[in-house]
Formats: sequence, structure tokens, C-alpha cells
Amino acid sequence: MMPGAVLRKMMLVAGGTGGHILPAITFGDWLRREKPNVTIEYMSGSRPIEREIYRASNIEPFAIGITGSPAGIKGVRSLRRWADLMNGILEAGRILKNFSPDACVMFGGYASVPALVSGRVKGIYSILHEQNALAGRVTRLASKLGVKIASGWENCEGLKRSRYTPVGVPIRHMPFMPKATAWNALGVRPYIGNGPVVSVMTGSLGSEGMANILIELTQSERLASWFFLLLDPETETPHSAGNIAHVPHMWDISPLYCVSDMLITRGGASTLTEAIAMRKPTVVIPWRGAADDHQMKNAHEALAVSGDMTIVWDERGGLLSELVLKLEHLYDKYIRKNGRTANLLYNSGETAETNCRRLWNYVSNYRKGEVDVD
Repeated sequence: MMPGAVLRKMMLVAGGTGGHILPAITFGDWLRREKPNVTIEYMSGSRPIEREIYRASNIEPFAIGITGSPAGIKGVRSLRRWADLMNGILEAGRILKNFSPDACVMFGGYASVPALVSGRVKGIYSILHEQNALAGRVTRLASKLGVKIASGWENCEGLKRSRYTPVGVPIRHMPFMPKATAWNALGVRPYIGNGPVVSVMTGSLGSEGMANILIELTQSERLASWFFLLLDPETETPHSAGNIAHVPHMWDISPLYCVSDMLITRGGASTLTEAIAMRKPTVVIPWRGAADDHQMKNAHEALAVSGDMTIVWDERGGLLSELVLKLEHLYDKYIRKNGRTANLLYNSGETAETNCRRLWNYVSNYRKGEVDVD
């Protein structure tokens, strides 16, 4: 496709976890509403969690037979993954040939590699969206191959500023619902105490470390009147014990946001963007095992955008007493003085619309490196 040509068919590629897949699904939903003449298809890897996320949105993507990168592993597993990659490139090539998209927009995850290589070989107009504040390996490879990069934050470390354009992260619109309705959707008895409700977000794959931190927090006398909701992939049915409730992982987390006064979360780009959009006071505990420590980069970008409504706590060497103080600070500043509903300024719909439109403008209006994304 020549730059500037009309877009009629678009392939959206995303794999791995919800952090890559949900922005792709969100953008696809926006396209179906706002650009009904554009035909959308999806491409993913073959991990079970990928199928689960797509099917939760009634989407059946073209799944190529790869499960992860061969980098960083040795022996037979590495050889198998290299073989999977080669086959994946061929599979992606057949899918792109049959669908013949005018543009291919990749959202990361290892599934983007076969699409990236096949797309460049076939001369397909391609864009890669990097959700994180630090360019991943696939993004750096795409940039070297001349693919244009749309970034989720103002800064995308690892790339020269001229190599990317900030458009924001496409996030889900979280519609407001009455709290009674939200508690019912969560399957948890409504909390009627005086303390704040704090939701703990562990990411698509869960986090034993976050769960352990939460247990320690619930044992703090200073937080005895607080109520915690743990979004836990290991939980099969909702249940409560003391001042903590375990909720099964869900891909529509509107009810969780609606009952929450504050958040404790890992440093995933999509979750942080949602928290900022909804003005939720948030303590970010970045997972320090993330590739190139990108969650810490995301956390500091969120801090720069939201000011002191976001606080970062490093679990490596951080004292629990410090975390308690940070939570109390957010509560005192944003909840106690103004009442629980003061922070529920739901503008996630506006942010979702803006970021999707900016990405569409970048993809569709690119002219010789100059594009209006507003």
C-alpha cells in the first residue's frame, strides 16, 4: 500500500498477554464503530491465554503456531522455538496473502515478529504500536526495518525521538454503573465500612509477590478499616476473608473500577493509562522482572502524567511501612477530605476515543513522515 491510500482492510496483530491484546481489541472495536467500511481481522500466537482473551470478546483470530521467543533459552526448547518462528513466518505470510490487508498494525507480543517479517517481504504498509515507555525487542527490530512506531507515552526509551510518534494507549471505555450493581457483578458482598476500597491488580498472569504483599497489608493495624479486592487468576469463585476479597480474573473489569476508591497495581501500560483516565489514586509496584525493567519506566511516565495521584513503591528493598504511608497519603489527600466518590471522574471514554482516533490518524494519514495525530 502506498502511503496515503484509502484503508479498506486492516490486520491487527497482538499476542502474549492482555497488555498487548486488549489495546488491539479496543482499537478494532473503535474501527467497527467509527469506520464501518474498514474490514478488520486479527492475528495472534497460539498460547491458551491468548485464545481466552480474544474469545472473551467473541473474536477468533488467525492463530499462528508460536508460543514465545527462542531468545534467552537453550537446548531443545530453543531449537523448537526457532523452528516455530520459521513456520510462523510462513503461516503469517499465507494469512496476509489471503486477506491482503491495506495495512498491518502490530501491538507487540511475539506474534508480531512473523507478521513483521512477512509484511516487510510482501511490502505491506505496516505500523507498530508500542504500549510501553521503553521500546521492546520487536519494536526496535521494526524500527530498524523502517516500520513506523506509534508510542503509548510521550517518551519511548530506546528509540530516537524522530523514530516514534506519541498517540497514547488505546484503552477500554469503562462505563459507570451503580455500586450495588458493580458489587453484584463481582459476586462479593458490598463493603459497608468506613475505610476505602482498594483494588489490587496483578496483571494477566497473576503475581504471587503481589498477593503476599497484600496479605501483609491486611495485617497492618493502621489499615484495619480498609477493604481490599484482589483480582486473582488463581481464584475460581469469589470469596471473602476478613478485610480482603478474592475475585476471579475477568476481562471486563468495569465493576472493579466502579467500587474502587484506590488501586494497587503492577506497571502494565494499559492499566496505568486506565487508572490515569479515571483519576484513580494509584500505588504502582512495578514487576522488576519485566523485560528491560519496562514496568518501572511505565510507572515513572505515569507519575509524570498524573502527578502525585500516582505513587511508585519498589518491592525490592522497600519497607512495608513505607507502602502503608504511601497508601495513607493518597487516602488523606484524595478520599478522606472529599468523600469516597470525589475521585470517580469517569473520563475513560474520552481518553479511549482520543487515543484510538490518534492511532487511526497516524495509520491512515501518514504522509512522508508528517502526520497530524490530533
